[in-house]
Amino acid sequence: MFHSIRNKFIIITTLLIILSSNLVFFLAINEHEDLYRQSVEENLDAMSSNISDNLLRVMSQEIDLFSITTELLGLDRYEHIKFVNVFDANWQLIQSYVHPNYLKLDHFTPELTGIKPQGLPHTVNATNQGLVVVKTIGEEQFPMGYLLIVQDYQKPLDESKASLFYSAAPFVILIIALTIIISYWIYQHLLSPLLKLSKFTQKVEKTTNYQLQYKISSNDEVSQLGKDINNLLQTINSQIKTNQKKTAQLLDQKHSMEHLANYDILTGLPNRMYFMNLLKKELIRSKSNNQDMAIMFFDVDSFKGVNDTLGHETGDLLLKAVATTIKRNLRQNDVIARLGGDEFLIMLPNLNDQSKAIHIAQQIVNSMQEPLTINQWDVPTGVSIGIASAKEAAFNIDTFIGNADIAMYASKEKGKGSYTVFNNKMLESNKRKSQIANLISQAITQNEFEIVYQLKMSASGEATGLEALIRWQNQELGFISPGEFIPIAEQVGKIKAITQWVIKRVFKDLSILKKSIRSDVLVSLNLSSHDLKDNNFINAVKSKLVKYNVDISNIQFEITESSYLDNFENSNEFFNQIKEMGGSIALDDFGTGYSSLSYLTKIDIDTIKIDRMFVNQFDSSEKDTAVLKAILDLSKRLGLKICSEGIETASQANYLIAHGSDEMQGYYFAKPVDISKLPGAIKHAKALFKELSVNHQISDKVN
Repeated sequence: MFHSIRNKFIIITTLLIILSSNLVFFLAINEHEDLYRQSVEENLDAMSSNISDNLLRVMSQEIDLFSITTELLGLDRYEHIKFVNVFDANWQLIQSYVHPNYLKLDHFTPELTGIKPQGLPHTVNATNQGLVVVKTIGEEQFPMGYLLIVQDYQKPLDESKASLFYSAAPFVILIIALTIIISYWIYQHLLSPLLKLSKFTQKVEKTTNYQLQYKISSNDEVSQLGKDINNLLQTINSQIKTNQKKTAQLLDQKHSMEHLANYDILTGLPNRMYFMNLLKKELIRSKSNNQDMAIMFFDVDSFKGVNDTLGHETGDLLLKAVATTIKRNLRQNDVIARLGGDEFLIMLPNLNDQSKAIHIAQQIVNSMQEPLTINQWDVPTGVSIGIASAKEAAFNIDTFIGNADIAMYASKEKGKGSYTVFNNKMLESNKRKSQIANLISQAITQNEFEIVYQLKMSASGEATGLEALIRWQNQELGFISPGEFIPIAEQVGKIKAITQWVIKRVFKDLSILKKSIRSDVLVSLNLSSHDLKDNNFINAVKSKLVKYNVDISNIQFEITESSYLDNFENSNEFFNQIKEMGGSIALDDFGTGYSSLSYLTKIDIDTIKIDRMFVNQFDSSEKDTAVLKAILDLSKRLGLKICSEGIETASQANYLIAHGSDEMQGYYFAKPVDISKLPGAIKHAKALFKELSVNHQISDKVN
């Protein structure tokens, strides 16, 4: 068989063709595999970075499982994601997500087997369970948590390789078969054309240039073989072009993922990660050139109110409109980025002095004074801007951004729709706030807080109620006013712990208070809007009522008008449960909000506390008198009990008694005092009441 030139030729030719075809084919498959793996790893890395940035916004205030779950459910469209785990900063699992494709599998668990996630480097890792990526949520030095994503890699790769193989194999097999058949007839030709053809195939093999074509000079069998080889090369070349086209598509996808990783989806602005990279480079350049630059840190005023009243879709459109409006006021080289939520940063390079940054800030503030039209709504808004200098921050990026953040909050304190340039005095204020925030937990555990009580006098001159007020004397900072530490506690998430401490202390004191005043004394406790947002708060109250054997009819919860309107539904639910238990509710600081009075018909309260502003100004003008009288009359018509705050003079007390105020509270009668001093305070308050010019008979007629 092997003595035949024909058979030898056929065998050699066939082997060459098969070898060449298989080499090209498997090279293409291997190249496809490399590109596929690289693309999958880059896409997974970019996607995980994007998700971790989104989770940072969700977890920056407090852990919101609903928002985390909503973010993770967006992975349903990625069919090869196995599972995702979100951990807190201590690697405690917060939330887990499993793709629906893997929920059907028996014995599948969303955890790594034999691998500790905290031991993995924060890159894409290949394991026996697939590709694993671990990302830090937040900064590496101060993580808010960690994100773990596991993606099936081998299965989609095998499917892709199989698809490529089965699509190309029939063509290769067909060509090989045709070549073998044709080779049977080539033995009649001279070896010279055959050698030329052999050399041609060798050239193709060496150059891997599959666009080459064999030049056919006759119509004999060798020429026919040349034609067949040309057809084979065309098929291979076509396959290579197909692979190149698929490679180009993968590169396009890579570029798309890079855009998703670097730009905010909603506004199209650079995101936090990309902006920070740009800022680092610009700081290095500015420092080397000894040139200053500035950043502006701002957020959108009243954004939460727009979301709550007009919906999140309108809120998203508002953010886009704000971004578009502000970009018009920037220079060509200025960069604006969205950090997350309604927070933005603007980079202003190449500044000779701060006047240019101030001018741009003023332009931005002015441009936001007119309402923005969103979905046929004229939405009034503004921005609070903080400006910081790179030189003042010694070109340190963390200090730079921190200074701008501090200045932004200073703008908020001044009033919305303004800008503030950072100065070093703000650091002292911020330092004190940080000290207070850090000392709150210590104050709770070491009982540095104290409770004082302020009397409430009835229109008949009896001490009928008390308001429990918190005080703080710290060894390091001295006396700290509630007006200072309460807002800080709300910002850092410690107000709920303070509220629980106050409730516990008042419930313990109640038996003494009933003996000192009267058995039906009503003690008022102030609540924060953060307490009402806590669905477990009512259960904590119930638990303490049982533990300290407290009759809830002696307890009244006070909430400010603004806190109620910010948490309308939660507040009403809490009020209803307290009322069902026999407790009472007071609306504090009434009249200081900016809402419609129509909500008074929908709220189930017992008492309205008239703010001291109306009491102190009632005799300043006829209009002020008319306003106070209208509030008193409205409350009476609604069947609500009236408690007037901030009474400092006898004339104020006389007027309020004469016009129907049920209770009075203020320094005229008694300052807040320790529980041990209440008997003396009551005696003094009753003596002052007797000196009032309005007697009890007039009071009774008015009532």
